[in-house]
Amino acid sequence: MAAVLNISTMMLCTAIMTFVVGLALAFIWYFERRERAVGLWCLAMLIGTFSSSALALRGIGPDWLAIGIGNAVGLLAYGMIWGGFIAFVGQTFRWYQIGAGSLIWLGLYAAFDWVRDDIDVRIMLFSAICATYGLLVARVSYRNWAVERLPSMLGTAIVYGSHGLFYLFRIPFALIWPVYGIKGPYQSLWYSVLTLEAFIHGVMASFIFVVVIRERTERLYRLAAEIDGLTGAASRRFFVSQTRECLGRRPDAGVLAVLDLDFFKKVNDTYGHMAGDKVLAAFAAQVKSRLPARALFGRLGGEEFGLFLPFYTAEEAYAELDAIRAEIEALDIVFMGAILKISTSIGMATIEDAGLDFDNLMAAADNALYIAKGEGRNRVCQFHPAQRLQKIVESGEESRVSLSKRRVSRLSVRSHSNKR
Repeated sequence: MAAVLNISTMMLCTAIMTFVVGLALAFIWYFERRERAVGLWCLAMLIGTFSSSALALRGIGPDWLAIGIGNAVGLLAYGMIWGGFIAFVGQTFRWYQIGAGSLIWLGLYAAFDWVRDDIDVRIMLFSAICATYGLLVARVSYRNWAVERLPSMLGTAIVYGSHGLFYLFRIPFALIWPVYGIKGPYQSLWYSVLTLEAFIHGVMASFIFVVVIRERTERLYRLAAEIDGLTGAASRRFFVSQTRECLGRRPDAGVLAVLDLDFFKKVNDTYGHMAGDKVLAAFAAQVKSRLPARALFGRLGGEEFGLFLPFYTAEEAYAELDAIRAEIEALDIVFMGAILKISTSIGMATIEDAGLDFDNLMAAADNALYIAKGEGRNRVCQFHPAQRLQKIVESGEESRVSLSKRRVSRLSVRSHSNKR
């Protein structure tokens, strides 16, 4: 078994592998300088190459280099991997935390003969520090998975969590079956097997870095398509698709609302488009701050937003939407020393009145919105089936027809209105 599990060979293979991964991460980092985690992982792999090479020369070179410095550098690499994951999830790390394990090792190794001379003590010390870093990486990864739901982060938590546990197993093994007195740790079966686990983990970790980076990049591209950059609300396409999906599950109740800022054009004309952008962002932030669970909120275009409230009755939705309307009316938006006041008109339609078809539901909410505007704005209006017979007139021109007749493009309707 010892011949099969030759630790020096595994260390050299590990050095080659980490060097190749380090070069690959360096290539990625060259194009993704903003991702600090990639730089840390790249550096961790490259210095890990030195550590594995030094440990492979144990018994050939001086012990202070192969054992003292080699293990210290390896622990620094583990700390940098942990720091990389902290940076990856957007948190802040301290350099002394990353180097703490390495400094503890160097201090004890340099200060005490019983550490330098007893391989079992060194195994327990090194294993305790590595286990700590592994479990810390698992903790950070799992917490991020709970937020972002990146599958690779769950895989990272499992891989590093199990790796940390394997390092903890070394401590009781070293106490029960010490390798001191044997010709060397390379002749110890349990040490060889657990070192093989460390090599396998190194292979898996190499894939983890690449997969985590790829998934994060894909998620950012997906968010760019799903999220409106100015307001942080869902994009029109994503809002529509998510609402259709929800309606496809045939809920017993639900309300779709269309929210439109009153006289928004006057803001742009008076204060400029920067003020308009600030108003839109403030409006969206206020709405999102009180969104109930499972609600869908998206920007339909311009100053118009959509809000879908699944499982809400008409009474519950009206109370929620009117509270939103009141909060928007009370909002003070400061721009260049001026306080901008805005209000919103809201049209709502229930599944009970308009059905489960998204187009019909949107048209119904849109009809109610224009009635709210016609009645003086800054109010919530609910669609009723009787409105199917009502023609809505804007600026003296008919721009809506009843839902029982042909459907009019919402874009064409907007072109008729100049008062908004």
